[in-house]
Amino acid sequence: MADSTRAKGDLSNLQGERSRKLALDFKDVYAAKEASPELKNQIDALRRDGFLVLRNVLSRGSLDEIRQALGPYIREGKKANLGRNNFEGHKTNRVYALLAKSRAFDQIAENKRVLDIMDRVLMPNYLLSACLAIDIHPGETPQPFHYDGQYIRMERPRPPMGISTIWALGEQGFTAANGGTVILKGSHLWGGQIPTEEEVAKSRVPLEMPPGSVVIFFDTLWHCGGRNVTKEPRLAITAQYCQPFIRQQESLTLSVPPETIPKLSKRLSGLLGYSIHPPFIGHVDGQHPLKSLPPRRSAL
Repeated sequence: MADSTRAKGDLSNLQGERSRKLALDFKDVYAAKEASPELKNQIDALRRDGFLVLRNVLSRGSLDEIRQALGPYIREGKKANLGRNNFEGHKTNRVYALLAKSRAFDQIAENKRVLDIMDRVLMPNYLLSACLAIDIHPGETPQPFHYDGQYIRMERPRPPMGISTIWALGEQGFTAANGGTVILKGSHLWGGQIPTEEEVAKSRVPLEMPPGSVVIFFDTLWHCGGRNVTKEPRLAITAQYCQPFIRQQESLTLSVPPETIPKLSKRLSGLLGYSIHPPFIGHVDGQHPLKSLPPRRSAL
């Protein structure tokens, strides 16, 4: 959790060049890849504001495929998968281990436009940390403000240890009324204080984006799921990525069965953890983790 003992009014110390450089200094080390002018502008906006919205990324066909794959879990299984506490949401259906359930979700986890940004902000060999669906039902209350990297015990401001994405998948997308994510703009540069009511009011941005769009944000950005006062659920998938030396939130090499791995692209299997980060992080008995998989049976 954030350090509540810190002075809540120390924002003046957080806006200086030194703090900004400390919070974002990975850019000079890991962002060596060439980028188009459009991509450079997107990364600049991400670094400045802490978040970036890409609109209409998924086609209608992709949206239909993803919704169909989620159907059995957010309809028939919605009562069994309701949140267990106020953070998960007592009126929010969460579906975990998506990549073990359908190949329809691969296009979320390894979306090229998203990974083009990850490639230039995170270290090489970064990992997928979590991939789950979040369906906020009518009547759900606002989620507490938090940042996704709160489990990483490093003093803020700090460089990014991860980047999260949230995809709007429902027919209405994200609106201020249906539980669209609320972000605190620029809060990725804040220190260890818990946001005050004044800071929330000044920085609060309810995200509104059409279906098929995605918001990308640093793991240090304060945000929350909004209140749903409509009559329809707000459907989303969040795919979260982390630096290669950070433990993943979801043990993806366990939640995705070994026999599934050969069906994945090389890029996606590497994101799950079937990869090596030099010199030897991720090995299995001294070898590449892919060599630990059982031999594929001949399809005769």
